[in-house]
Amino acid sequence: MSLLMLALPAKDPVLPLQDPVYIFGVLLLILLVAPLLAKPFKLPVLIVLLVLGCLLGSNGLGVLTRGPQLIFLEKAGLLYIMLLAGMQMDLSNLRRLGLRSLFFGLLNFGLPFIVGMICAQGMLKIGLIDASATQSTFLTVAIMGILFSPHTLLAYPIMIRLGIVQREPVGVAVGGTVLTSLLTLVGLTLVQASAKGQVSAELWLKLGIGLPLLIALCFWGIPKLAQQFFNPKADIPLSLQFIFVLTTLFAIASATLGLGVDSIVGAFIAGLALNQSIPLHSDLMNRIDFVGNSLFIPIFIVSVGVLANPKIFVTAPGSLGVAAIIISGAVLAKFAAAWIAGQSFKYNWNEVMTICSLTMSRAALVLVIVTSGKDLKLVDEPVFNAVIAYIVVTCFLGPILAEWFGQRVAAQESELKPMAQG
Repeated sequence: MSLLMLALPAKDPVLPLQDPVYIFGVLLLILLVAPLLAKPFKLPVLIVLLVLGCLLGSNGLGVLTRGPQLIFLEKAGLLYIMLLAGMQMDLSNLRRLGLRSLFFGLLNFGLPFIVGMICAQGMLKIGLIDASATQSTFLTVAIMGILFSPHTLLAYPIMIRLGIVQREPVGVAVGGTVLTSLLTLVGLTLVQASAKGQVSAELWLKLGIGLPLLIALCFWGIPKLAQQFFNPKADIPLSLQFIFVLTTLFAIASATLGLGVDSIVGAFIAGLALNQSIPLHSDLMNRIDFVGNSLFIPIFIVSVGVLANPKIFVTAPGSLGVAAIIISGAVLAKFAAAWIAGQSFKYNWNEVMTICSLTMSRAALVLVIVTSGKDLKLVDEPVFNAVIAYIVVTCFLGPILAEWFGQRVAAQESELKPMAQG
């Protein structure tokens, strides 16, 4: 009987769509149209995906809602984002610059975290954040601090094009990103456990002993397994190599879930463990990147747009104040971290601003955090929509500043070369 039901044609679509065929068809249409719309307007595709998700979501035309099918695809996109983040980290910068990268990573996490908590406390006091709409004001303050901390190296391709990736300030920014991301994920894990009432001696044992053991095992065992699968002499087809990568991703994500840690931490560990085994410009990496950036990651971004409610900026004008505080606080915090690092390492103004531009843009990880915060009732609707605005603004601002100051750093380098040769 159940097989017969599956064979029967779906009913005429009613909104919001419920049948997986309709939902997936609409999602694919969005993924097809978004790059075509982004190109003439010179917009990041991420922004167009968010806007289309918002337009077709529950608070727009009501075509899509965050049902089980979208939640599944959203989770797959989350894990894929963290896998690619780990795989594409330039760990050579962390090794090459060592203490400077570690110092900047701590600074780049700590300062925005503190500023974010201060901003959240201020907004709670003046009523811009509704304390009654959140599960815990303390955890709301904590997750706001975490929201301010991570960044996406959206402007890094500009550094490559300008030929300044070997400059120390760029290396410090990229190397520090590894530590910033790790600290952000640990902080998010603690907030999630607290919100679910799972903080106990057992959790601390898992975080203090279980997680480090898992990381050590992954960093030792995964490269050894990878040698067998990626050895050219073994003649293993690319399709099987790709399945090995996905199996590694979900196996480690499952292991972290077993430790009471969010699966995105496991996905990031999997990416770091595979980092040295898969060259950045290999055929396998091209396929991994292709699948993620063509399907899973864009669908995740659309699902975040589905949750957004831009109407709140009209119905609750105070939300504009929330957005202004979050955007200005987050940008200034990243600038402060870059400026302190510049003063400590004797960088000039153009180099400081190049670091700032690299660490300013927020995208994937912030979407992960704010979605988690909304699910845990730690982030209310005005804050959620303000964070979407914050992503949009920083994704515009970061690359513009990177182009402006990166060109000046490149010009300084070209001036120094003849002097060095002379």
